[in-house]
Amino acid sequence: MELALNKVCKSYGDLKVLNDIDLQIKEGQIVSIIGPSGCGKSTLLRMIGGLEKLDSGSIEVKGSVPSDCLNPLTFIFQDFSLLPWRTVEKNISLVLEDHKLSEKKKKDIIGSVLDRTKLSEFKKRWPRELSGGMKQRVGIARALAVNPSVLLMDEPLSALDSQTSEILLNDLVELWEKQHFTSVYITHNLSEAIRIGHKIVVMSRRPGRIRDTVSIDTEISNRNLKNAELEEYLWSLLRDEAMEAERELENG
Repeated sequence: MELALNKVCKSYGDLKVLNDIDLQIKEGQIVSIIGPSGCGKSTLLRMIGGLEKLDSGSIEVKGSVPSDCLNPLTFIFQDFSLLPWRTVEKNISLVLEDHKLSEKKKKDIIGSVLDRTKLSEFKKRWPRELSGGMKQRVGIARALAVNPSVLLMDEPLSALDSQTSEILLNDLVELWEKQHFTSVYITHNLSEAIRIGHKIVVMSRRPGRIRDTVSIDTEISNRNLKNAELEEYLWSLLRDEAMEAERELENG
């Protein structure tokens, strides 16, 4: 599936959050979105996923949904949102319970995503027994269980320490290499955006608009993890506006 955003605008009362967002997201492409705090990144993601209404413009979904896709647009949030009274495998099975699948099919899906996310040996664990990184790994497995056409990721690694984030980022890259899913990935971390994104969208401070789009042609599996030149360029676009956005937020 592909996504086409055309002149997307959003306001809350007199507060204009997003202004004329035009963005094309190709099938099998990961698009990283970065920008100052409060620029509307998460709002944009929620509109793509149907959780927020547009004021104007359009978001068009192109292409057919695979027959085994149970939820075309699926979120992974910063908050793990695991049910403490369910084990790892039961937290994953939650997203399958409203679908008319045989018990064998559910078991096969859960086994597959446990294996892909390296959680098989932890399937009987309770959330309280897991580290933050393992909890987010369960969140990723739960999202993959519905075989989404588009993964919408809202700062999925920001609550984790840098070492755990790096491990999970590598895992996401590995998952994409096995199955080229389409994704929109929101982050504040420039090196993270460079590491996983095929295209990086730089947004301005509020009202958010697209300042620049940077395409990265090299395969993510072969990319230099310390692409200092690109990171410096992205920071040059963000630095002044990020500082101004922080002042605006502090002043209400």
